Amino acid sequence: MVPDTLNVWATFRFALSYPDERHQQRFMELLPDKTPPLNDLRSQYIELFEAGLPQPKCPLLESAYAMNRSAGEIVLENKMFYQNFGLRLDSRAAPDHLLTQIEFLAWLDHCLAVGNRDRDGLQRAQRQFLERHLANWIPAASRLACRHTDGIYADLLRLIDLEVARILRD
Repeated sequence: MVPDTLNVWATFRFALSYPDERHQQRFMELLPDKTPPLNDLRSQYIELFEAGLPQPKCPLLESAYAMNRSAGEIVLENKMFYQNFGLRLDSRAAPDHLLTQIEFLAWLDHCLAVGNRDRDGLQRAQRQFLERHLANWIPAASRLACRHTDGIYADLLRLIDLEVARILRD
């Protein structure tokens, strides 16, 4: 059974991965006035999310934003969420990285879309994960990205922040 609904988290996962020709083409279709050439898009991505000392301008790690919890505690709690659903991470994936977190949310959405019998449990897990994790750091990451750029990546983080708020409000 193939769901006929858009998996918003999978879309965010694609859009925030390191840009290639597919990203360039899709961004051009959606935002022709805001999409720079591919090399500039890659430079923006690296400059915003990956390069910098002591950290990038806008790190995509939840632990970089935590003021009242240790990085180890945050990483462990993320891992436990994933393991609770029988998921295993690639050893190179940071459990508190935004791409890992939204991949987990995309998986939950997929389970809901294909009619998993434990709909209430999945929705509870989604809400709890958003409350305990993304809601605590995405607003700050979004503000940070907007402070450093007015490009596509700032827009994407703003949209993720809005989606988290929408789900928690409903």
